[in-house]
Amino acid sequence: MTEIKKITKIALLWYGVAGILFAFFYLVLTDLYVAMTQWPYNDPVMFWSLGGTLLVIGIASLMASFKKEWEEIKLFFFFSMMWILYFIIMDIITIALLGLPDMALMSQVTNIILLTFNIVLGIICWMKQRS
Repeated sequence: MTEIKKITKIALLWYGVAGILFAFFYLVLTDLYVAMTQWPYNDPVMFWSLGGTLLVIGIASLMASFKKEWEEIKLFFFFSMMWILYFIIMDIITIALLGLPDMALMSQVTNIILLTFNIVLGIICWMKQRS
């Protein structure tokens, strides 16, 4: 069995902390987020769904960071990478199809930047675990 490398554990901790922080933002501060970004659609369920998945992935990432063997978390790690890739694609589609105000547009661009950092970090970890 392969031991989890330090960079992967750091990435998992990063995913966990970031996931829980953003989950709090989307679940608890939904109205503040909508007001700050001038989001044109008043549908809190979308934000609650995103916050819920972020909370689950954040907690699972923290739990995975305490595991010792790569094989125990490999499938979860892959799932996390696929989730990040999905939301990058969805944010790009949102920008392309919806007429968003400037603040909402910048929020989507910021999400794409943060998620791209996360996917690059995940790919680096995946490659280091394979070597």
